Amino acid sequence: MKFHNQYLLALSLTKGIGPVTVKNLIAYCGSPEAVFSAPRGKLMRTPGVGNEIVGRLQSMAHLERAEKELNFCAKHNIEILTYLDEAYPQSLKYIHNAPLVLFKKGKINLNAQPAIAIVGTRKATDYGKWMAEKFAHFFAEKGINVVSGMAYGVDIAAHRAVLKKEGKTTAVLAHGLDTLYPGSHAQKAREMLEAGGWVTEYFTGTKPEAPHFPARNRIIAGMSRAVVIVEASKKGGALITARNAFEQNREVYAIPGRVGDGYSVGCNALIRDQVAKLVLDPLEVLEDLDIQWQHHDDQTEQLQMILAPLPDHLSTSELKVLNLLSKGERIVDDIAHHTGIPMAQLSPLLLTLEFKEMLRQLPGKKFRRIR
Repeated sequence: MKFHNQYLLALSLTKGIGPVTVKNLIAYCGSPEAVFSAPRGKLMRTPGVGNEIVGRLQSMAHLERAEKELNFCAKHNIEILTYLDEAYPQSLKYIHNAPLVLFKKGKINLNAQPAIAIVGTRKATDYGKWMAEKFAHFFAEKGINVVSGMAYGVDIAAHRAVLKKEGKTTAVLAHGLDTLYPGSHAQKAREMLEAGGWVTEYFTGTKPEAPHFPARNRIIAGMSRAVVIVEASKKGGALITARNAFEQNREVYAIPGRVGDGYSVGCNALIRDQVAKLVLDPLEVLEDLDIQWQHHDDQTEQLQMILAPLPDHLSTSELKVLNLLSKGERIVDDIAHHTGIPMAQLSPLLLTLEFKEMLRQLPGKKFRRIR
């Protein structure tokens, strides 16, 4: 696995090619390793690849840098998640520009429970911080992984609220994991490692430079079932996250504010433009997403789908699909991958299950089991 990851890391380091081109190269050559040994002519036939990129791929420098990264990660208990791994966030895997590689530190299992992002302005008002805490407290109590960016204002208010409830929270960072930004949040960030974790697509030595933050925001949106915008000005990272979520067929919710208030402008505009749904209470979010939970005798609450037993008359393929969907929503490509059912057979099978009222199709070719 280390050897395999070294080649994927090296591909990630290659300038001039993004995740889509790298995936094309791997598909065309057969494996990450094969990309580096493929003849020039074969590489040149891959869309988006030219002479300059081929020259970079045939250099050993990236492989050496990748080996250093592997050694650093092993020394500091950083897990490397590639898009080929089961531990990679399933909801993120199929967005158009999903990172090839994520670096994760902490105990969080990114596929164990639904994730909801809470984001907003760095200059949050007292009201905005209070609302972020209210939503984060509620989600933490219900077993949700609260995702944010550990920035000033709304982000850190959400993270802190989850830690108070001993819930799960994940910070998506815009730099390498050899540093923490902002430094004033370092103590809270370390507390997250017990109840959640940090995630980034950036290699060690990468500083928190301005272009990294908008790129980071697509990951926040992509790994979440939904995004809640608490306060946002006319421009800023929260609006970028909201737009990313909307484009990725995620639900977007916005807390409205008073007309004329500077940090209500963004939320109000998202609602007006029908990018976001107006939300006043965190329970509305879970109800809208059909996330349910039930009480147990020990008075704890554990998030789970409440589903009836499957009838006996279903085919083996139908059972495979429904058992997979009992763990949460999946897009059609993910269903095909995990069940092994060819797409030509899967499409009519999904339609049949929809007629049987066993599942529902959602926007973005996503499917949800309903009983």
